[in-house]
Amino acid sequence: MSEYKNIIVGTDFSEGAARAVEEGAYVAKLAGGTLHIVHVVPGSTAQAGEEATEGSGHLAEKYPVEGAKYAVLHGHEAARIMDYAAEQVGPLIVVGSRGVGLITGLFGGGSICDKVVANATCPVLVVPQA
Repeated sequence: MSEYKNIIVGTDFSEGAARAVEEGAYVAKLAGGTLHIVHVVPGSTAQAGEEATEGSGHLAEKYPVEGAKYAVLHGHEAARIMDYAAEQVGPLIVVGSRGVGLITGLFGGGSICDKVVANATCPVLVVPQA
């Protein structure tokens, strides 16, 4: 069995993402790992610094989990979540089964969950919608 040291949860602030954060926090507690709550803003990184600082504060307010790390990234949602996980030791990605993201939801092409499951190089836990 893998030793999960860093549990990365992608959120789009949907109900499904909130369930994924709950499950990620539970796994992190059981594994003695660090929970990372990540939100990806689609598009360019022109205002990345300011938005990341504001966004991290919003994540901490929305998901107050003791010991969690918060990150706001810019770009393609699935790719950035996988890139973030690849930078960690012993990663596990946790995603909700229904989050589609702004760009994907508007223009089609499958869900973020589908893309992460198909392309991740580490284990992925998919949390079903209630």
